[in-house]
Amino acid sequence: MTTCKYWINGNCLKGEECPNLHWWIDTYNNFKNDKRDNSKFRRLVWWTPPPKGCVKINCDGAYTRNGKKAAAGGVLRDSDGEFLFAFSSVLRVGSSVEAELFAIKLGMEIGISMGYSNLIVESDSLSAIQLINRRVIQQTHQFYVLVSSIMHMAANVHHITWNHAYRETNSAADVLAKYGLSLSSNSPVILFKFPPNFLLLPLCADKIGTMYYR
Repeated sequence: MTTCKYWINGNCLKGEECPNLHWWIDTYNNFKNDKRDNSKFRRLVWWTPPPKGCVKINCDGAYTRNGKKAAAGGVLRDSDGEFLFAFSSVLRVGSSVEAELFAIKLGMEIGISMGYSNLIVESDSLSAIQLINRRVIQQTHQFYVLVSSIMHMAANVHHITWNHAYRETNSAADVLAKYGLSLSSNSPVILFKFPPNFLLLPLCADKIGTMYYR
């Protein structure tokens, strides 16, 4: 288990920027000491960094129930789990799956524009990941243009995979997508070169290997 750079020897290095970080440590310790019968739980899940030389892009789309607003968010990290870039964007889409696909497309665009050519893209939308991994999609499909543009970008990188991630292990992208919902409808894509305050907790939870029951 690695130590979060914001938390060393029980002390918060960033002061008020991460006031509840000890909660993640307590959660991990409680898990180690848990003596309950865990037979009802199917598995444990946690975020994992990409292999050396690769960049992982966690993406998420947000779509309000009334369908009046949608957004995308994502975060790029290296093989040490270190933050590289993050993004949030408001979207004009008609469904949650379309929002998820746009989040993947935007994450890939940013990663490729930054010069990364070995990519692992994760989304908690199984439908979106399955559409992309089909590799071939009918021209009559409602997301043909969107999926085709994703595949076209993929042809210009050295290596790329698209994986489904459980919601619990995609929380960093989730908070970025939710932040996108707060943006005005004419706002440009927000690119974060440094992690914003609201992203610190999920980043640290991922880095220390916080485990979740499924």
